[in-house]
Amino acid sequence: MSSRTSEPAVGLLRRTWRRTGARVLTLQAVALVLAFAVAGALASLSIRQISERAYRADVLGEIASLNDEALHKGVGHLPYTVTKRLRLWHGFEYGISGAGGAYLAGDASLARLGRPGWTRRAAAKGLVLAYTEPLTGGGWLTVGRDLSAEQRQMRELSVLLALCGAAGVLICLATAYLTTRWTWRRLDELSATAALVAAGRLDVRAPVKSATAPDEMDDLSLALNLMLDRISRLVDQLRRVTTDVAHDMRRPMTRLRQKLERLARTAEATPAVAAEVRRLDAEFMEILHTFDALLQLAEIEGSAAPETLIDLTEVAERVAEALRPDIEDSGRALDAHMEKARVRGDTDLVAQALANLLENALRHTPAGTRIELAVEENGGAPKLVVRDNGPGIAADQRDLALAPLGRLEASRSTPGSGLGLAIASSVATWHGARLELTDAGPGLEVSIAFPATRR
Repeated sequence: MSSRTSEPAVGLLRRTWRRTGARVLTLQAVALVLAFAVAGALASLSIRQISERAYRADVLGEIASLNDEALHKGVGHLPYTVTKRLRLWHGFEYGISGAGGAYLAGDASLARLGRPGWTRRAAAKGLVLAYTEPLTGGGWLTVGRDLSAEQRQMRELSVLLALCGAAGVLICLATAYLTTRWTWRRLDELSATAALVAAGRLDVRAPVKSATAPDEMDDLSLALNLMLDRISRLVDQLRRVTTDVAHDMRRPMTRLRQKLERLARTAEATPAVAAEVRRLDAEFMEILHTFDALLQLAEIEGSAAPETLIDLTEVAERVAEALRPDIEDSGRALDAHMEKARVRGDTDLVAQALANLLENALRHTPAGTRIELAVEENGGAPKLVVRDNGPGIAADQRDLALAPLGRLEASRSTPGSGLGLAIASSVATWHGARLELTDAGPGLEVSIAFPATRR
């Protein structure tokens, strides 16, 4: 349960880390922490040095006071003076030893040092900074300054610096987040626009907050919009030229076919001529079908996105029943597996796309092939699948098969315009779906994956 719960959090962290702003914020936080760490180390070092100089001066002053005491009252009076001062403890520790190293007064560990100079030493009440010097007539006098106050100050300073560092990091992150959130939102808008354009929506434009005083994000949006305007004009021109050519060519081709029909009627007495006329008429029909397909493709790509909720299962059943006789008469078999599914779309266009997929399987597979048609509910994102166990299409030729007028070498001798899969792909894109060719092992699987239906 806990691992399953943590997966969304891990995914969110990964998506966040992919943002440049998030990485910049992290680097800023690390830099700030390092800056506070260096500042804390330097401050601690400076405070320790200042404190040590002050403590050394205090210790030397206490040594001078005791030496003055010994000068006026004798060295033998020092143990009494040290004992009295220890009772009135004011931050110093003492140690006195005699000529033979015998303990006389104060802290025993300090009394037994027996070497002149400065040292840090653990005494009865804690760590001390001690100075030792010889006494007149033999023996040693040691005075130490208690360092517990310094240690306490350093701990308090460390805690203070840690709190300041944490507060600084939080303030830095909050400020950076507030200043970059706007940029992230603008980038998300640009990404959403680019995704719509990739899906075939050339009518969308990137939002511009201010055209009179644009910032760098507005400059990027304006440049993207200019590019989209240019692409839209070119695509519209190409679509218009394609449509005009198809319309203009269709008229004389129709007249030619009518003449061929009249010629066929007059040539019925001559079987060879009649057969040739019928062959020419079939070729003209293929050309006319190609022009019709080009016109349909241009119409699909130029229309608005669908909003009507349709029954995908009902459409698939209707197309399957319409084409089943032709498929079975050709020596092939059609199996249909339907799950209930609904999508937003156009009934006629979905039916046309599915019919193209089934006709493609009928046209490019040998007799005896089993063709499967399936509608999968797929967790609310329906999927339309046409699968066969025929020869299939090699992976490196699938892009060509989806291109308008694209025909593979093996299918050049078969009837068809080369637009069936292209039209199906355009219908899928128009619905926000994705058409994909995959290996059915053996054969070919063509699937149209629709987006999840909005309720």
